[in-house]
Amino acid sequence: MRKIIFIIFALFIGNSSFGQGGNNSPFSSYGIGESHGLDHATILGVGNCAISLVDSTILNFYNPASYSTIAKGQPLFSFGTSSRISIYNEGGVKETSPYTSIHHFAFGLSFAKRLGMAFGLQPYSRRGYDFSTGDFIGSDSITYTYQGTGSINKAFLGLSVDVLKFDSTSLSVGANLGYLFGNVSNTRKAVLFGSTQDGGVGVKTYDVRSFHYDLGVSFQHQFSPNHSIGAYATFDPLQNLNTSYEEGIFYASHVDNPNTYDTSSYFSSTDGTLTNVPKITYGLSYKYRFTDSKKIQRKLHPEIAVYASYSTSNWSKFENSYPSDTTTTFFNTSKLSFGVQFIPEAEFQLNTATTSFLARVRYRAGFYNYTLPYGTNGEQVGDFGTTFGFGIPVSVQKSLSSINLGFSIGSRGVTDQNQLRENYYGISLGITIAPGQAEKWFRKRKLN
Repeated sequence: MRKIIFIIFALFIGNSSFGQGGNNSPFSSYGIGESHGLDHATILGVGNCAISLVDSTILNFYNPASYSTIAKGQPLFSFGTSSRISIYNEGGVKETSPYTSIHHFAFGLSFAKRLGMAFGLQPYSRRGYDFSTGDFIGSDSITYTYQGTGSINKAFLGLSVDVLKFDSTSLSVGANLGYLFGNVSNTRKAVLFGSTQDGGVGVKTYDVRSFHYDLGVSFQHQFSPNHSIGAYATFDPLQNLNTSYEEGIFYASHVDNPNTYDTSSYFSSTDGTLTNVPKITYGLSYKYRFTDSKKIQRKLHPEIAVYASYSTSNWSKFENSYPSDTTTTFFNTSKLSFGVQFIPEAEFQLNTATTSFLARVRYRAGFYNYTLPYGTNGEQVGDFGTTFGFGIPVSVQKSLSSINLGFSIGSRGVTDQNQLRENYYGISLGITIAPGQAEKWFRKRKLN
């Protein structure tokens, strides 16, 4: 079973590696890029309710309190890719842009009696766009080209502990300690029409090398065999991120060849900071186990779960220690997400031989409504989308391995239809690998 999943995993690594530079979102030009658009396949299916989807089959690094819920002896390796096709429309001019990237690598396990941990690599922000505009200066015209590149990644190590652990009730807390690394650049080029590629170039680059942490809490209670609820919260506090900054203006005989740049002005600093915007998220879940039903002589145990989350980010706290790049005004943001998951046979591991494939699949659907931190003509940009997805268990030796697909259809922009608007279609793939009952990962051997 592991060989099959690793082959699929290798194929998607190869496919994703060709798409790393394909993003073309003008919205990513602000700050150190945007964190939206790359989605976890499992969580995307339920409307991106990131902190509320907590159970033993999912490695949820968005809520570090979830690690201790991983089943004992069932460590999870998780890998994901995310793709999006965006159609931009501004003043009747349309452009289509695809983007594909690896979303995360992560590994988690529970140990001792009440502890769980996880570590891995995930994206923090990204920047990518390339577009041109023209302008007239007297009898001449000039072409401006705007380009953005780069990404900030996060390597993290997380730990959680069960503060309370009873048969029907659990309370856990957790924290992720991460290290942010990477750089993002904005480049502006100006070339007179009719000339060769000589002109002016302006470049601004942030290089981030900084530690970062976030906190989480998870409470779950089962009222009866049929009803259970969960309440969750995460907090990403205000933090200073150590950042280097470079800004240069150059004359170039060929604007696309850095070897021809002649410096007009240049500034650099290695001791500046950007502030991480404080963010708090609340989440809820409710699960209902239907009365056992029979279908063609098979007893099924259907289950439905409802998830919701709401978060706010205080962008008024954002600070940039580089005064030459502080002209952008940001808006405070909020996110509302809602999702549903239905499993025809929640106990498929006990009935693998008699349960059909369709009864084992996890069916997911949801929606989300975001406000983003930037605006157009004073109006804040909104993002609304609907989602659906499937979780396909790999039922070999009672393993918790699965293949997950998530899909989204959404739109970003303002009410003025003449301003920039993005309509997008997203698809994410996730693979979770766990040991089967006959496999032994991290188990103590005893000698008789």
